[in-house]
Amino acid sequence: MPPIDEVDHSIGERLKAARLRRQMTLAALADELGLTYQQVHKYESGRNRISASTLFKAAETLGVELSFFFAFCGPAERGDTLASPPMTGADDDLTAALLRIEDPDVREKLLRLLEAITKSDRLRSSS
Repeated sequence: MPPIDEVDHSIGERLKAARLRRQMTLAALADELGLTYQQVHKYESGRNRISASTLFKAAETLGVELSFFFAFCGPAERGDTLASPPMTGADDDLTAALLRIEDPDVREKLLRLLEAITKSDRLRSSS
């Protein structure tokens, strides 16, 4: 088996994160895209490269901008700390934990807290 391309892997991780954020199963996303769940799993793992048209349809289905899948590209490679790092397994755990919070006020307050932490971290990094 050929090695997994880093870009395909990162796109797959972000596809999975967006799917989990929407609380969709592999089968449900596959059905929306007209694919098998095995094929979506291969996209998420980076084993198969997703076509532009399928990625576009996935973005629409998952309610994310197409650029969401490429947040790891570009500025980070030039040393810009404002770019998003590649998704990890811990990110999936965090997303799943956040999705279990049902109270919208708690979710909103947690979002504000995370934004403040991120802003503070960026300010420290740029000093």
